Amino acid sequence: MLFRDYVGDRFPKKATVGGNLEIVLRPLEPRDQSALLDFFRAVPETDRLFLADDVTDSKLIEAWCRKLDLDTVFPLMALAGDRILGNATLHRSKGGWMSHVGHVRVVVHPEFRGRGLARALLGELIELATDIGLDKLDAEFMSGQEQQMRAFEKIGFVRVAELPDHVLDRRNEAHNLIIMAYDLKGETFAVD
Repeated sequence: MLFRDYVGDRFPKKATVGGNLEIVLRPLEPRDQSALLDFFRAVPETDRLFLADDVTDSKLIEAWCRKLDLDTVFPLMALAGDRILGNATLHRSKGGWMSHVGHVRVVVHPEFRGRGLARALLGELIELATDIGLDKLDAEFMSGQEQQMRAFEKIGFVRVAELPDHVLDRRNEAHNLIIMAYDLKGETFAVD
């Protein structure tokens, strides 16, 4: 199954988080370029250190919005009006030995953290991943992202591996790479 097969039926979707914050969940669209750049520029530099890309680069954001391939990367936005409050992506390989595994990333606007946005975004991606037949999801973190890892643990992700000094932040400082996983088939992970 393909992501795009579910877009028209599923989105946009309204939700309420944090008691009274009304949001709309929908995939990224080319018209979101300016709002996405504003969103990432509002993320504190200390948080952006842990992101793989320079998300404040307008050319990068333009390329993401112009070259959408929803079957490889499914970018889900949480919006209030035209303002992006959260961004989550589900990445998948179309073939090969990891084609049954999706990779997720989530970023929430600093003003709206702790209100259930990450849970709403991840919950939607978990449903989508299940519907298209994926077996597992994984997420990668750097040591120092304990708050983010706790949020994923509350949803059901478990830590399955830690590789010492395996990744560099945007300042080229080494960190442990922590891999967390979620089994979409309901099996438990054995962590030694």
